[in-house]
Amino acid sequence: MRLFFVVLLVLGSTACRKKAEVAPEQTNMVREAPPPAPEPVQEKVQEVARNFQRVNFAFDSTDMVGDSSSALSANSKILQEFSSIRVEIQGHADERGTTDYNLALGQRRAEAVKSRLVGMGVPAARVTVVSYGKERPLVSGSGETVWSQNRRAEFRVLQGADNARISGTVN
Repeated sequence: MRLFFVVLLVLGSTACRKKAEVAPEQTNMVREAPPPAPEPVQEKVQEVARNFQRVNFAFDSTDMVGDSSSALSANSKILQEFSSIRVEIQGHADERGTTDYNLALGQRRAEAVKSRLVGMGVPAARVTVVSYGKERPLVSGSGETVWSQNRRAEFRVLQGADNARISGTVN
């Protein structure tokens, strides 16, 4: 009887080994290359953030000048393509006028840009606005060339994919 159990044990272990030997043949099948490692979210969002363009305004107005309409359209396309991105629109004014007046003007400019984006299909909840008035000039100095560059709205990415927080102003 003992011999019978020994034979069964040997046969059983041989059968298990044969099954184990079959497994490597199955693994010789064509394997696909592993997917590329995902780019860190922070870097991807910063790359996207660099593509936002400034919007410039006429003197004492919310009317956009130059190629600002096409810049705003390009910004809208970015926001529509990357639906997890939230932005802050920062309104600015040139140095002329009082601090309070320029803060209000910067706010109106930021609101005008937001309104245009919403009209282009960007959800309002993804866009916040803030005004810096004349407190954060892009260019120092006086004269129309300088002032025209300071009458602007800039985009700052607040949040990107997977809630990655980004800081800093972008073009």
